[in-house]
Amino acid sequence: MLDIGLCMTVKDEADNIADCLAGIVDLFAQVVIIDTGSTDGTRELLRERLGIEPLFMPLDPDECCALSSPRNLGFEQLGTPWLMTLDADERLDRAELEALVAIDDRDLPAGVIFGWDTSYGPNEIVEDYKLILFRRHHRHRGLVHDTAQPSLRETGESACWSSLLRIQHYPSRQGIPQKDDWYAWRLDCARRREPDWLRYHWFSGYMAYRLGHAAEAETLMRAVHQARPPLFPVESLNASMVLASIHAARGQRAATELVVEEALRYHRQVAEDFEIKVNFRLGPWLESAAEHAARGNLDAITPYPFPY
Repeated sequence: MLDIGLCMTVKDEADNIADCLAGIVDLFAQVVIIDTGSTDGTRELLRERLGIEPLFMPLDPDECCALSSPRNLGFEQLGTPWLMTLDADERLDRAELEALVAIDDRDLPAGVIFGWDTSYGPNEIVEDYKLILFRRHHRHRGLVHDTAQPSLRETGESACWSSLLRIQHYPSRQGIPQKDDWYAWRLDCARRREPDWLRYHWFSGYMAYRLGHAAEAETLMRAVHQARPPLFPVESLNASMVLASIHAARGQRAATELVVEEALRYHRQVAEDFEIKVNFRLGPWLESAAEHAARGNLDAITPYPFPY
């Protein structure tokens, strides 16, 4: 059986936290929840309904309000061999989690990746994947969009795909302009604090692209495309995809073909990376883009959606 400790960071999640945890909380060997400053009764709900005493750790503006600091604090409190992280707007099916907990971990690598379905409505679901389960000696890295993938790569370890469980993600659509402003501030802060952590450039570039700021997006995407940072092969190839799409939208066939050709070459170089292996969208997109570019069908070259 998998002995799993759950760590969550929350703030003002009174409308979400019970639905997230009530049906599954007993399946975890330990649960640690870090509250970063709730004022809506989240902490009281955790105590009274779920019997969980949350820890308190406010976000630090000098660290770009990084969630990795409270999250890693929570990981330190857990004594289990496996660590899991979950957001309050995510849901796990009890039967699926029971099946996961029941497996033998002797043949598992250092991490496990699951399907991640983000729902923006009944007919608008973005499929992706997420690494939420890993062995206890790993920690999250990053001031924004913290994750355990860099920790695994730095130690030469890997993660595998599991079809036993899918994460259902239901983000709130309220206050999107304010969320975008907050997100942009954090990303700008992170790029200043850690300019070599090019994962931030990818997220900043995609946000600029999503908001229609093509010139800014091109600059940021080109930086990640050209650098090919070893800790972030997927982000680098994602940047190549958006950069090629920007060129295609401008009718720049030669530039589009060059970016896609470089991306395909790099994709072959990193084919054995654990995250590249489970990324079910990236390789097919690059192959399709190469065919479209060769035929001059530039209008067909657009990036697939991401759930952020």
